[in-house]
Amino acid sequence: MDSGSDILNRLFQMDLDEMIQKIFLYLDPLSLKNCKCVCLHWSEFIQKRLWNSKLGQKQLQNRLINQWKHSEPVISQYDRVAVEPGNEINFLVCDNEIIVCGYTRGQARVYDISTGELKFQLQCNSQRRRRRSYNDGVQLDLGKTVIGSVTDTGTVTVWDRRDGTMLYQDKHHGAHESVFGIKVTDEYVLTGAEDGSVCILERIEGNWIIKQKLYENREMITHIDADGKWAATGTRQGVKLWDLETFKLVENVNPVQVKVMMLAFSYPHAFVVGGDDWKGIQVWDLVKCVLIRQVLEDLKTFYNIHLNGRFLTVSECNTTGYEKAMCAVVVYDVSELIDTKVETKLLWKNKFEYSIGQNSEQINAVSNSTSLVVSHASKISILNFWKDRISSSGEIVNTGEDQDQVDDSYLGARGDSKD
Repeated sequence: MDSGSDILNRLFQMDLDEMIQKIFLYLDPLSLKNCKCVCLHWSEFIQKRLWNSKLGQKQLQNRLINQWKHSEPVISQYDRVAVEPGNEINFLVCDNEIIVCGYTRGQARVYDISTGELKFQLQCNSQRRRRRSYNDGVQLDLGKTVIGSVTDTGTVTVWDRRDGTMLYQDKHHGAHESVFGIKVTDEYVLTGAEDGSVCILERIEGNWIIKQKLYENREMITHIDADGKWAATGTRQGVKLWDLETFKLVENVNPVQVKVMMLAFSYPHAFVVGGDDWKGIQVWDLVKCVLIRQVLEDLKTFYNIHLNGRFLTVSECNTTGYEKAMCAVVVYDVSELIDTKVETKLLWKNKFEYSIGQNSEQINAVSNSTSLVVSHASKISILNFWKDRISSSGEIVNTGEDQDQVDDSYLGARGDSKD
């Protein structure tokens, strides 16, 4: 045993817990992770006095924020994540365990975030839609136990995130209604559709059923997000606030008027991007119905937006039409965006640029607690700011059967799809 370990063991013998806690909190993330592997005593101490204590959690959280804002990430990249030419990534979600890619022709794929291993594939539309050339974009969201997916042609599916078992599939907004938004929480799955309707799915006695269908809104929903008892829907006319305890639309004298491509929501704030319709990012207070700020980021238009606690990520629209053109991913600190005392020109931000692949391809960026995940040019890049692991870049090999069609074994015992 080296001298450092010997000194720490002596401190343990002397019951100098406060000093030991400070030593462990001083370590870099990778060293701290390795210390948990030394012995059971060290592992239990780190878990109890750092991860499970308020003081330890606060210091580790502050360090994580500092890493995001002031350190260079460790980057790993996985290649060949496209299913086939023309079937590109349409949507991206992740957490600390998995990455899920939704594609433009009705499929989704689930990858291990640490290894890049393809865990399983999901067919997100009905069997009659499984034609190789048929475009049917997939949007997704992740919960602790399930994955939710919706397609442009209106199929809503709930999957078991452990193995891809289908738990529910239906066109519950109507056979001919497109669905453009889904939110998965611990309590419900929320979807919004072209006809303006909102559906709430809940798991009751092991079965996913429709708890509520809301028809107060008559404007086409372009995106949806939720935060506990509140939800926000975006339309081509504005943003609307919903109370999910009373299942009512919150009426406001002054409507929030903005064309929404996509939004992120953390009550009472909505963060909105407009795609090709307008430039930058808008931040709204949906209770006061006031625009807090508009960030005109280099006069760029943004296609995708994602909120993960402290940080907001936006992805630039590919408007050039040129293969290998560069598009930006920009990360902001949410606490600064909603603070009216912070001048827009002084906002902290971190910008990354990526080349696109196909002419019409869009880049997508999301984040978990420690990493930024970006899909671009049939690749996925993972930028780890916590740097507690070293992951090698690699290539994901797609089998021939995956490229031609979805194997029925993925659906076999996972429930019957409805059309």
